[in-house]
Amino acid sequence: MRTRYTIGEEMRFTLPVIAESTFTASVSLVYSAVTGKISAGALAASNVANQAMNLVFAVFAMLTTGSAILVARYTGKNDREAASRTAENSLIMGLCSAIALTAALLAASRPLMRLLMPGAEKDFFREGTTYFRLILLSVPAVVLSNSAASMLRAAGNSRQVLFSNILSNAVQLLSVWLLTSVNQLGIRGAALATVICRYVGAGYLMTALVMNQRGFSIRLKGLFHADPGEVKHIFRVGLPASIDQMSIQLAYVIVNSILVSLGKTQAGVVSVLNSVLIFTGITQGIGSVTATTLVGHRVGAGDLEGARRMGRKILLLCEGTAMLLCVPAVLFPTFSAGLFSSNTDIRRLAADFMWIMFPYCFVAVGVNVCEPVARVGGEVRFTMTAIVLSVWLIRLPLTYLLALKLGMGVQGIYAANILSLGTRFALSFIRNSRPGWGRREL
Repeated sequence: MRTRYTIGEEMRFTLPVIAESTFTASVSLVYSAVTGKISAGALAASNVANQAMNLVFAVFAMLTTGSAILVARYTGKNDREAASRTAENSLIMGLCSAIALTAALLAASRPLMRLLMPGAEKDFFREGTTYFRLILLSVPAVVLSNSAASMLRAAGNSRQVLFSNILSNAVQLLSVWLLTSVNQLGIRGAALATVICRYVGAGYLMTALVMNQRGFSIRLKGLFHADPGEVKHIFRVGLPASIDQMSIQLAYVIVNSILVSLGKTQAGVVSVLNSVLIFTGITQGIGSVTATTLVGHRVGAGDLEGARRMGRKILLLCEGTAMLLCVPAVLFPTFSAGLFSSNTDIRRLAADFMWIMFPYCFVAVGVNVCEPVARVGGEVRFTMTAIVLSVWLIRLPLTYLLALKLGMGVQGIYAANILSLGTRFALSFIRNSRPGWGRREL
């Protein structure tokens, strides 16, 4: 069994991941800039709806994370049959559950948004509800895309995911321009552009998945015959990831509710800062994907020392790059804030808090590298426990105390999140350094 990988092989996998993340971040920046110019509250309203959607997608982390971990380790073992069973069962589970959940959420969309936007101004609430209802239509596409992309990357096929990303984001840019600038559909146009691009991306990835021959293959008959044993295996490995992702996203939803109560201006400031973080935090996604695949292959092959070295290498490279990317935003804060809002007060306050990029990106990158390393090394329950406790015992209580009780507002929200992320970073880094890491069977 092969345990050594050349630098050329690593780069052939990593470069498409870097290109994909860079392109996605660039398109997201443009999309946020367009949405922010629709109205004073449009970007904040869409962010509230998107946080609700992220909570929905966290439910499916059971499939995306569980299948990615298993496929990565099976690929390292050269067990093609097991990897194929995982891929087939993940897809059929995802599609059926996504359709059912979409129907249920559409029926309950208005009360859900009222719960997420208590006391919101009438136009603010209307924009958020409209956006949420429309992007709900994309849930099946996102679930299929996330599952397909995670498994393709886990098997070492990052090029097809890159091509899908380029296609879907190009469609999004064209659609958002046609639907908001040409046809003046406002926030409806922004939402519809997102729906269209997600189905285009899902169609491409489904085609790539059927044609894939690296690590696993999809057999059509396997899509119509669920394997209860494999479903249970995916569920067991992925459930902790789903629980911790649901905790994280629920925390974001609660924090957004606190933001809404602070007013449209404060919510707009956080939306602008989060938009800048799309660029400064680009290495978070790169680190997560490369750690799962490159470390997972080595764990599956039994090369634990090589897996540890790879994890540390990814962490150092991602941290260094993230700090460099923060420099332009912090040096030119007014310009950075002005890209995403035309409101003078929002731009001024966001510029004042732009320094937060450095500490936030440092701990966020650490989390997005070390936690995937822990999971692929078999520490899925430990990671879940660390995340849940950090969110509910640190982030949310401190957010309430600092942002509301002590009147720190935006600064209090970010301070609480940085402390929570820092705790998770430290716990996962220490756990990955223990002798037993990587020896646990999944």
